[in-house]
Amino acid sequence: MKKKSSILLLSALAIFIVIAVEGFFVYHIYHLETEKFDFRYRGILQKGLDYLNKKEENPGLGGVFYLMEFPAKTALEYFHDNDPDTVKFKENVLAALHKTLTEKQKVDGSLKSYLKKMKIESEFNSIFRITHLVLLGDDLDIPIYNSKKDSTWIYPDTLGIKKNQIPVNHYSFIGDHYEIGIDYYVDFDHKKAEVFRAVTASLIIAVLALLIVCLIFLLSVRNLMEERRLSQLKTDFINNMTHELKTPLSTISVATRTLENETILSDREKSREIVTVIRRQNRQLTKQINHLLEISMWERKQFSLDRRILELEPFFTGIAESFRWECQERKCSLEEKYCLVNKTAWLDEVQITVALHNLLINAIKYCTQEPLVILEVSCEDRLIISVTDNGIGISKEDQKRIFDKFYRVSTGNVHKVKGLGLGLFYVKQIVEAHGGTVEVTSRIGKGSTFTINMPAHGKNKNTVS
Repeated sequence: MKKKSSILLLSALAIFIVIAVEGFFVYHIYHLETEKFDFRYRGILQKGLDYLNKKEENPGLGGVFYLMEFPAKTALEYFHDNDPDTVKFKENVLAALHKTLTEKQKVDGSLKSYLKKMKIESEFNSIFRITHLVLLGDDLDIPIYNSKKDSTWIYPDTLGIKKNQIPVNHYSFIGDHYEIGIDYYVDFDHKKAEVFRAVTASLIIAVLALLIVCLIFLLSVRNLMEERRLSQLKTDFINNMTHELKTPLSTISVATRTLENETILSDREKSREIVTVIRRQNRQLTKQINHLLEISMWERKQFSLDRRILELEPFFTGIAESFRWECQERKCSLEEKYCLVNKTAWLDEVQITVALHNLLINAIKYCTQEPLVILEVSCEDRLIISVTDNGIGISKEDQKRIFDKFYRVSTGNVHKVKGLGLGLFYVKQIVEAHGGTVEVTSRIGKGSTFTINMPAHGKNKNTVS
């Protein structure tokens, strides 16, 4: 079992590795598709700018550069007339020129018109980032900002430039009062959707593969748990059967040794009693061996049904009377109720007797008080047989499994009632062979009701396969 547990742990580890590998590949496929998108649209936008450049220099920004001369000149005059806080001064100059740049630029409009003309998705957001700015005075140049030297400034953070935005172009301009460098970024609204569409096929394959692996793992776990359960049932069955076989064998052994005593042999009455004990224990031993043979028979479906027309009331009253004699030591009360519209049914007398006997025996076997059993039989189009007891009841969990072969309801690890766990298994097999069903309703401490429902009439199939 430890080996199987180790296999399960290794399988679980393998699944986690598969998940990690698939996640790694999907992640990289996503980034590759993102790079492909960026490369494609960067080329389209740069081609658009080249097209616009043929019409005018610095398309969309030409007029803006001249508009920025005024705030630059004003800043120079302020600098010469005052002794400003250098950092604050630079921040104000940078903000003023950036505001003029973003509000007056026409690059976005020109590119969107170009993209529409080329029938390409044209909705995007843009950001202009000043990379360097110098005020040009007559006698003194004042450096305001350089992205490489002034990286600690708050300015880059306010722009909100994200990793997935596409750098399209760099602009440079030297005017009368300032020198500037500008990076132009765009972010297409449909980018994520298009990238996800490209990744969808890989993602679906990865998810399906993962689901298949997980399904196989779960099936393996379920099979292992079922194998463990069957192994335990098998062990319980062997232990129970060993006990059931040893008891009559021990009794026969003791009785045989007793018969070897000359005194006992000379007493004919005592000898007869011992022989009776041996005969009774021999029958019990034969019964248990037949149980083992029946297991194989029922599993291979190599049993036969000999259906005949039976008079129902005499048939069931006969079974009830035999049961009363068998259980008279337990002071069992058995009530019979009949509602027979049809008086006859096609049944295998022997098999139905076995099935009903098992139900009646269970009704008193699992009872802690004086047993009260109610046998109800009704027949119209279908034959319905129910056996109700006042026993200990069956839990909902056990109700799901009581018809399984070898399964026995237990308290803790101790089975309080002897048996092989085959009685209800036989009942189910016999009823299903007749084309019927058997069900149980029960409450703990309130007793149980087993109900057989089967067709009353049908073809006489002498063999069942």
